Amino acid sequence: MPGSPVCSAFNDLPWHDAELLGLVVDRRVPGHVDEVRLQVRWPDGRLDTLTFFDCLLLEAAMNFGVIAPESILRAQSCEATAGLARLRDKWNQSALVTDGLVCFEIEMNSTASMLRIYSKGFRACPDGG
Repeated sequence: MPGSPVCSAFNDLPWHDAELLGLVVDRRVPGHVDEVRLQVRWPDGRLDTLTFFDCLLLEAAMNFGVIAPESILRAQSCEATAGLARLRDKWNQSALVTDGLVCFEIEMNSTASMLRIYSKGFRACPDGG
């Protein structure tokens, strides 16, 4: 269902040529606060922090050593992927609720790195606000 409100809001962001500045994993209260935060500079220069909440999995294949900004090639979200199906099978056996789970995928241009964040949603906040 790429047309869901969560997916549409994510997919409509100006991802191409945005820059990933930072990534933080927040597990201060495990099982209650499981968040991934990305700091992003958009092509128009604005800075936002995207917070992905109710995270169940973060896959990060990051390549380092390239002397260039971490520019983003593309990003997309989807509620029906093979990875989501495997994750639901795994977690549903433990009675963990996986309803509303979305795969947020971000592919980098500069380093061919890939992030996959499996969470129930995200919010974007301007940095400094």
